[in-house]
Amino acid sequence: MRFGLRALPVERAAVMAIVNRTPDSFYDRGATFADGAAMAAVDRAVTDGADIVDVGGVKAGPGDDVDTAEEIRRVVPFVAAVRERHPDLLISVDTWRHEVGGLACDAGADILNDTWAGVDPKLAEVAARYGRGIVCSHTGGAAPR
Repeated sequence: MRFGLRALPVERAAVMAIVNRTPDSFYDRGATFADGAAMAAVDRAVTDGADIVDVGGVKAGPGDDVDTAEEIRRVVPFVAAVRERHPDLLISVDTWRHEVGGLACDAGADILNDTWAGVDPKLAEVAARYGRGIVCSHTGGAAPR
């Protein structure tokens, strides 16, 4: 399966690691919010055999609102740094915003992971324009922040 310039093997299950660029992650409590800790998590995931690393800048559960500019600040430069350090890695970006998706694709993202079920229809247009993969799933009724 191809995502832009990169491919994912189809003969086996793929492993996706998640790096939360949020200070209030329900999973890691902000452990990968800082750049160094986040990159160390990516490095560990790659060493451990992850096929994809998913980067998100907005907590999926209840929490403070995160505006577009802040989500871009948390995600886009980090995606660029991961792309430079791991040129063959498939990078996924967890976002529901087309503005973030476009800049993330410019920075090297291969997949846009929309966990808000298409609330911003322009995100699919961004994926098509860049030739990137898109995942569209549902968060169980939570509203995007």
